[in-house]
Amino acid sequence: MGGLANWKVLIICLIIFNILSLTSLYSSLHQGGEFKNKNIFYRQIMWIIIFWIVLIIFSFINYRIYFDLSFILFVLSILLLVGVKLFGKEIMGAQRWFTFHGFNFQPSEFSKLAVVVLLARFFSVAPDNREHVFLKRVLLPFSLVGVICLLIFKQPDLGTAAILIFLFFMMGLSSKIKKSYFIGILIFGLLICPLGWRMLEDYQKKRLVVFLNPNVDPLGAGYTIIQSKIAIGSGRVFGKGFLSGTQNQFNFLPERHTDFIFTVIAEEFGFLGCIFLLLIYYFILRYIIQIVSIVKDGFAQSLCLGIYFVVFLHIFINVSMAMGLIPVVGLPLLFLSYGGTHLVISSILLGIFLNITRQC
Repeated sequence: MGGLANWKVLIICLIIFNILSLTSLYSSLHQGGEFKNKNIFYRQIMWIIIFWIVLIIFSFINYRIYFDLSFILFVLSILLLVGVKLFGKEIMGAQRWFTFHGFNFQPSEFSKLAVVVLLARFFSVAPDNREHVFLKRVLLPFSLVGVICLLIFKQPDLGTAAILIFLFFMMGLSSKIKKSYFIGILIFGLLICPLGWRMLEDYQKKRLVVFLNPNVDPLGAGYTIIQSKIAIGSGRVFGKGFLSGTQNQFNFLPERHTDFIFTVIAEEFGFLGCIFLLLIYYFILRYIIQIVSIVKDGFAQSLCLGIYFVVFLHIFINVSMAMGLIPVVGLPLLFLSYGGTHLVISSILLGIFLNITRQC
């Protein structure tokens, strides 16, 4: 009951994120004092409304149904990824979206839901034959996730593919299956990583190179991260104030309403604004972990852990990317960045989590 009593904290945190999202988006769409691309701002309002509707609906759907739907969701994810490769819309050299009446749907976001549910099923069920634990509970799910990752990687979308790989190892290491199985696969993967260099697109190779030295290509691949670090640094402790960020307002920073929304907050609200933002994320993550410690059902526990890792990885990778601590990858900051698909999938995951809290 203690976990259920804290659901209001989660709701308050999400409302704060909605306000921060619209505030930051409103600022990022200004150039030289002029409010441009108003349709993006109004669409985000619509997506936030849909977010709450979906969240409420899924909070009343019994989470146990996903155990039986896990392989159906996996197959659907594969079909969507193959479909977007064949019929999807190409934007800036990446073929990741279906377009319908001006709205874009990104199947790789749906894959996060499918993988969380699939891994929760594999890692929560005790194997019927201890001799086949590695094959049935480790190697098989790793292979299934690998197929999804390969399809996403070829879009190309390195960020989402990395999220799914991290999910496999983090959920696996948190399960009751022997840790040595996952550590062995991880070590093997690290050893063959250099062979994957040839599989990378040219722009991805450039991102890795400029990560080590952004000044190698300051007007090309290194431009975005240089501008991002300038914006974050110029915000200092208290920030420059709302609508006063120079890198933002004068259009120096690309993708500031999507992947680099954190930079807008850092420049305008400073170090204190960033601490406040991360504190709100902390409250959400702490609440999820509290439920993990309370819940008795193994499948529910694995689902909560999967949801926890999805949120954590998005925060860690996006913020680290904006600060230049890791290479730039296309990954939204959950609950803040512009976009409909990631908001809807996030609402489904949180709806599942809330249903678990109601039954624990």
